[in-house]
Amino acid sequence: MASLIVNNVLSSSVQIEYTYLDSDELFGYEVIGTYEIDISDINFEQNDTTLLAGRDAIETAYEKPNIVARIGADEYLKGRIQSFSFDAGSLVGSEIVSITIQESRRLDDYSGGDFTKFIPNPHLVSSFNETYNFNRNGGDYTSTRNISLAYKQEAGSQFLNDAKTFLTNNYFGNRPSLGYQEDGISENAKIDKEFRGLIIEEYDLIGLSVSLSEVVNSSFIDQPNHVGKKHTQSITIEQKGFKDKKHTIELTSLRRDSENVITSAIKESVAELVSLEAVEYGTPYLIEKGITKDGNSATLTVAFSTDPNKSQDELISYSGTETKQGRFIEYGLSIRYKTKGKDNKEKFSETKKTWVESQTLNPTRIQRLFHPLQPFVEKSRSTTFAKSEGTINENIVFTTDLSYKDEEDGLLKFKTTLQKTHKIDRVEKFLDIVNLQDQIVASDKKTVGKATVTAEAVASQSMGIYHVKDVLESEARTTEMNDLVDESVIHIIDDSINLNLGQGKASRTIQYLFI
Repeated sequence: MASLIVNNVLSSSVQIEYTYLDSDELFGYEVIGTYEIDISDINFEQNDTTLLAGRDAIETAYEKPNIVARIGADEYLKGRIQSFSFDAGSLVGSEIVSITIQESRRLDDYSGGDFTKFIPNPHLVSSFNETYNFNRNGGDYTSTRNISLAYKQEAGSQFLNDAKTFLTNNYFGNRPSLGYQEDGISENAKIDKEFRGLIIEEYDLIGLSVSLSEVVNSSFIDQPNHVGKKHTQSITIEQKGFKDKKHTIELTSLRRDSENVITSAIKESVAELVSLEAVEYGTPYLIEKGITKDGNSATLTVAFSTDPNKSQDELISYSGTETKQGRFIEYGLSIRYKTKGKDNKEKFSETKKTWVESQTLNPTRIQRLFHPLQPFVEKSRSTTFAKSEGTINENIVFTTDLSYKDEEDGLLKFKTTLQKTHKIDRVEKFLDIVNLQDQIVASDKKTVGKATVTAEAVASQSMGIYHVKDVLESEARTTEMNDLVDESVIHIIDDSINLNLGQGKASRTIQYLFI
């Protein structure tokens, strides 16, 4: 059978008309679909070898008494095109075709034969009509479901109970999967999704009829959060060159418990935006939300900025200095940490957390400021905690003097120096009384060599005030100082320690003689 394939549906409406068959107690129904289609996306498969497109596809399909058609998400197995018309599209060179396609179906093919079970006393029904309309305009989407049911006069007062039973069992219990095209909205907003809509009921007690209308308005569907979402964003560049980015989100609840749905959707939307913009902007400096009185909708505004003075993130500002200290280079780093909070206690708590987490970044900051070519280590630091202001100020000195490299023994610095007087030949001078001239006599015996080794150390105060002394007097450090003399036979003639308990500093000096 010939097949019509349409993917790009601009708008659609579907009408269903039912007819009761007394002899079979069965409903038959007509499906009448009206569509506006971009003609550039129409294909008609006439046979295995012939594929038509555009106007030819529509005109050929119109000539066929029965065709298989898939128009967006709607399918027809024995459809017939009743009418069509062409019109120019909004884009240059584009064309739009409006078509009406009709198909007769047995109700049991539609609902598995359950439909008649939903209507009490179906023989008293004089007419039944149900229509579906779907409209899309940009990011806005509307689906409308209309139903009307009329009874014969002989139904009397019983009609009201029968109509209410039908509306409860069929209208709310039987929700077909109707919609059109995959566009981020329509396929996610089909009737069977049971999204919240505006429901209007009308009862005619004299004419014995009832009508019901359900309208669902939404934007792009956020299914996990059960909301329609319209999302816009803007980027501005400030005078100082900082970039501001603002997100505006309109949320509409699609569930009955709208207040809970909206509250949860706001929370999830904020978390999603924060995660999205974290790398470039950090956390937002502005979050505004407005919820309607009925709790059905809300407007959310979230703004980010590269301006550190606007950021809700921890504000970290730093500067650096570079100085020459002998043959070494020292780098000074002054850092100020500040965060925002609801009170001073929270401010300081968050600031302290940021300070701890940022310690590993200090060498990187030196790299960014000075691009040093030599390795460097921390030499000293001073930290000031201002709890009442929620700030921490820190001054750190780095040096290329690697004697300050951190060791496992808890020392912040260990540095040794060597002074050495080498052994030389013995030389004696005497006066020759014969010619009254000075004479020099050299001996093969050497003078005694001398050496002085000084070790300076600074220990972390957390290790205790005597830790630096214990390390300097340890066997390992003593051996290290002795090896520095680099002589086979040495004699220690003096070993002294100078200790500054307040600063955790100490120096040890050992004097040697060697033969």
